[in-house]
Amino acid sequence: MKIIKDYLLVCKYYILILGLFVIFPLHAQDARFTVVLDAGHGGHDPGAMSANSKEKDINLAIVLDLGAIIEQKFKDVKVVYTRKTDKYLTLQERADVVNDHHADLFICIHTNASLSPSAYGAETFTLGLAKSKANLDVAMRENSVILLEEDYKTKYKGFDPKSVDSYIMFEFMQDKYIDKSVEFSSIIQKQFVSYSHRTDRGVRQAGFWVLHRSACPSVLVEVGFISNPPEERYLTSDQGQKEMATAVFNAFVDYKRMHDKKSGRQMSSVAKIVQPAKEEEHIRKQISLPVDTPKQKEVVKPVAAVQQKPDVDTVFKKGKTETPITTSKNNAQTPVFKVQLFVSLKNIKAKSSDFKGVANTDYFVEDGMNKYTVGNETEYSNIEKIRKSVVAKFPKAFIIAFIGDKKISAREALKLKK
Repeated sequence: MKIIKDYLLVCKYYILILGLFVIFPLHAQDARFTVVLDAGHGGHDPGAMSANSKEKDINLAIVLDLGAIIEQKFKDVKVVYTRKTDKYLTLQERADVVNDHHADLFICIHTNASLSPSAYGAETFTLGLAKSKANLDVAMRENSVILLEEDYKTKYKGFDPKSVDSYIMFEFMQDKYIDKSVEFSSIIQKQFVSYSHRTDRGVRQAGFWVLHRSACPSVLVEVGFISNPPEERYLTSDQGQKEMATAVFNAFVDYKRMHDKKSGRQMSSVAKIVQPAKEEEHIRKQISLPVDTPKQKEVVKPVAAVQQKPDVDTVFKKGKTETPITTSKNNAQTPVFKVQLFVSLKNIKAKSSDFKGVANTDYFVEDGMNKYTVGNETEYSNIEKIRKSVVAKFPKAFIIAFIGDKKISAREALKLKK
C-alpha cells in the first residue's frame, strides 16, 4: 500500500512539473506585444460615402493590408482585428476588444469627408478636447454611429454625439496614454509624407468615444477624403490602399522599437519598407491634387520635443497663481514624485470644485495642456500613500516624476534612486 502511495505522489510531482512546462510557454506567448486594428464602420453603417465608394470598404482594405504586413514581419507581435469582414460593431464593442486583449496599441483606420470637394490630405487624431470646429466636426461624425443603437444615452452614460456640451467631458480626461499616442501619431504623419507622399494635415485632438474607452495608447487615422475625387480614386485603388497601410506599418516599426527599448526588451530588427525609386514619380502624379491648400494644420508637439528644449511652458506652475514659476530649488539629480489627477485646457483656480476637496495642488503645462498634480515627494512610498488617498475621488490618478524641470516616468525615477 505504501508503495502505491509513493508511486501516486511521484506521479503528482511529474504532472506538476509537466504543467509548468506547458503553462510558461503559453504565458510567454500571451506576453507578446498586442496591437488591435480597427476598420471603422461596417455592416449597415457605411460611414462616409461618395457616388462610387463607401468608407467602410476603404477602411477594411487598409486594415487587412496593414495586419498582413505586421503578421508577416513581426513574429513577436499579436495582431487582433475588431473586424475582418463587412460587420457592424458598436464603438463600445470595439473598445472592449482592445481591453479584453490587454492591447499595447490601438490603431483605428477611418476615411474623412467634407462638404468641400477641395479638402484633402491625411491626419491622425489622439484623444482630447477639440481645439477647432473642424476637429469637433470629425469627432461628431465618427461618434454618430452611436445613434444607430437603441437607448444609446443610457449605454454611453448620457453622452450625446450631436451635442457640443457632451464633449466638455474630454477637457478633464485622464492623460495616462496621451504622450505615447501623440508620439505614435507624429511618426505616422511623417511616414505619410516620406513614404506615401501625402499632404500632411498634422496631429490633432478630439473627443472620440472609442479612444476614450480604450486602455492603451490609441490613435484614429483619417487616411484621406472620400469627398475629393482624385483622393477617392487613390484610396479605392489597390496601390493606394497598400501604400497607406505600408506607411502606418513603417510608423509601427519605429514605435515598436522605441517600446522595446523603454521596456528593456531586445529591440526588434525588423526594417521599414522602402518605396522603390522607380514608382515615386508615378505616385506623385497619381495623388497630385490641384486644389486649395489646406488650412494651417494644428500640430500637437511630441513630449520628446518639449523635453529637449525646456522653456517657461514646460515647467511647474503653482495652482494658486497665474504666472509660471520654476522648480530650480529641487535638486536636479533627485527625482521628485507627483500624482497626476487630470488634464484641462484651461487654468483652474486652486479652490475649484474640480479638485473635489484635494488641497495643495500644483500644475505644469505640457503640449498646451494644464496637467494638475498633488504631492511633491522624493520617496516613492510616500507618493504611493498620497495616490491611495485620492484614488477614490480620482480613480485614474497615476504617479509621474521629474528631474528638475524634466518630466520622466516613475519607473525611470525609481531606477535613478537605486
